[in-house]
Amino acid sequence: MSLQPLRQTEQVNIDFITPWTQERGGCLSIVLSSGMYVAEYAANPSGLFPMGIQLNDIEWMNLARQYHRTYAHPAATTDVPCGVVGIATQGDFITDWLHLVGTVTPGDAAYAGPSGTFTNSAAQGGPKIGKFIGVLKPDPHTVTWRGLGFSRQFVDPCDKQTKWENNPADRIEVVTPGYIKIRVDIGQQTR
Repeated sequence: MSLQPLRQTEQVNIDFITPWTQERGGCLSIVLSSGMYVAEYAANPSGLFPMGIQLNDIEWMNLARQYHRTYAHPAATTDVPCGVVGIATQGDFITDWLHLVGTVTPGDAAYAGPSGTFTNSAAQGGPKIGKFIGVLKPDPHTVTWRGLGFSRQFVDPCDKQTKWENNPADRIEVVTPGYIKIRVDIGQQTR
């Protein structure tokens, strides 16, 4: 679980779509793709505008064979690719999308980091988006940057080729050192 349920969300932006499958809790940036602006985890945040924390998982779902998770359980928050996703632009969150350099202490500045992570190093990341307000709770694991959710292999009836929907071999994961509480305030960039 990338974004812990103990959080205080103060402002949410619902203006952009997210075209990729990925776990919640990372830093979304605005990217120009095929003539339209979308929110996604940027491999390199340099020069991009970070929007805030992604609030919902985005997964491929076969709605003919499984219930939409949002309706199956009230605590489940799942969206499908190319759908509008909630982006928290202000609030306090416990996340594990971290790319830390050295030690982090409460009050250190938080920057948009590589691969949708948050970092404490201005040299490793993009613009400042807030500050760390907690201490690192060590729990090394991975979070999914691309390729989350339902997948299937099938034979295309037209060309008789084997095809994949959301091939698990294409999944991209990012290693994280654990969880930390972060205060996000995107509005501070313009102050």
